[in-house]
Amino acid sequence: MKRNLLTRTPVVALAALLAAGTAGCSVNSPFQTAKTQSITDGVSVDLEGAHVRNLALVSGEAGGDAVVTGAVENETGKDMTFTVTAGSSKVQAKIPAHQAVTLGGKDKAELTLKSVKAGPGEMTDVEISTGGSATPVSVPVLDPEGYYETDAPEGWTPTPSETHSESESESEGH
Repeated sequence: MKRNLLTRTPVVALAALLAAGTAGCSVNSPFQTAKTQSITDGVSVDLEGAHVRNLALVSGEAGGDAVVTGAVENETGKDMTFTVTAGSSKVQAKIPAHQAVTLGGKDKAELTLKSVKAGPGEMTDVEISTGGSATPVSVPVLDPEGYYETDAPEGWTPTPSETHSESESESEGH
């Protein structure tokens, strides 16, 4: 009987030590779910009476037109005007009381800024407001390809990509 007690005691002590050691792993680490993060391509901004989510610009070239994309939620009981300014270009959209409006290209509220200096892959500074003072925000400029192709500025033409048959005929000659 003593022999079982002698062999069991270190095993039980080791198990207790491991349980205590692994249970404290997150003591000094904050919960990641407690922090609001922008997990989209755009940025999130909270303004007085409104939440702006996934704010970005879609443009095919530096110095070209850019479509404002994202969503604006009006939390007030009154209609508001959402304004985006980049350089000398300014666009506005009406946001009804207690509603959210999706900004972007086709079938959405389209806001197109003229002559945006930054090109795809860059960040650019804009000012946004809902009738009060303007808030400066740095937003990404996205290439109008894939998911954002429907948000491309009017008149933008995608660069033709190589087709499958073209690439096969080129490789056959080598």
